[in-house]
Amino acid sequence: MRDLLPTVDDWSASDPLLAVATVVRTSGSTPRPAGARLLVSRDGRMAGSVSGGCLESAVVLEAQSTIAGDAPARLLHYGISDELGWSVGLACGGSVDIFVETLRGDGSDPALQAVAKETEAERPIALLSVIDGANVGRRAAVVEETRVVGSLGDPAADAAAPLAVATRLASGLPGVEEIAGIQVFVDPIVPTPQLAVIGAVHIAIPLSTMARAGGYRVTVIDPREAFLTRERLPDADRLVAAWPDEALPRLALGPRDSAVCLAHDPKFEDPALTTLLTTRVGYIGAIGSRSTHAKRVARLHQAGFDDEAIGRIHSPVGLDLGAATPAEIAIAILAEMVAVRRGRSGGALSAKTATAAAVA
Repeated sequence: MRDLLPTVDDWSASDPLLAVATVVRTSGSTPRPAGARLLVSRDGRMAGSVSGGCLESAVVLEAQSTIAGDAPARLLHYGISDELGWSVGLACGGSVDIFVETLRGDGSDPALQAVAKETEAERPIALLSVIDGANVGRRAAVVEETRVVGSLGDPAADAAAPLAVATRLASGLPGVEEIAGIQVFVDPIVPTPQLAVIGAVHIAIPLSTMARAGGYRVTVIDPREAFLTRERLPDADRLVAAWPDEALPRLALGPRDSAVCLAHDPKFEDPALTTLLTTRVGYIGAIGSRSTHAKRVARLHQAGFDDEAIGRIHSPVGLDLGAATPAEIAIAILAEMVAVRRGRSGGALSAKTATAAAVA
């Protein structure tokens, strides 16, 4: 929804009543993922896409019918045939559920107003839409992970909404949740995730490059200015010449963010880890062997941290890829960061396919 907000403002100047179609479920091969949206005006203008072109005409007609009041907000189901799939570059067909609803861009919808305000401030927010049942079309937003703006049309659902959407706010992945018996599409609108790299060592160079390409905003922290140069780290968004316990609190790291300690020297990593363990950062990695980590654990126990807190640290850091070079180690670290943020184990997809086939 974030990308469509400027268009909503622009089009609403002449006609505030618009329709938006949203991909809420997919099965098999589909051109667009859950969360893809198509904005439609009364006069037929379009922004965004829900199908890569193969369903747009039909969806626009449904959207304009909704604007005209001929049909309420509703859930549409489309099967994408093999022939149609080939036309948009798919090897086989699938199916897609698209929810069509009206919205007003004149400031009268509190949920949309909250979305505009929070996204402008780069704060996370979840936009919720009831897609079925008696309250279909009702919208709400979860702000600051606890506060509900607007209503889903049911007090129990409103009360349960913050907890129900917490995982999606952390992962950034949209999808349908059942909240107090109501089918609700949850669209988490979240800032770019951060990666804090402590230690401008050699592995930090490929890691900052790969993480930035993967959509992270990268900050490298090291008090040693000789290591912390733009020539060595051209792809880092920020270089902070400070001790970790001074620099990390300024980043306000949260559940979608990551931090990796690459300087396995107690005078760097101890202030970094003792600071990180007091935050809600979603991923903490620390380089080093198992024996190095055992010594680290002992020091953290002495600092007052219990096993549960220390268990948040991923060390040895990264997935088991057999990585040997700095670039390979960076790949292993980034892969584990993504897996943790998405709530996955990081195992091979082919192994899952083989297991599913054996069960079947």
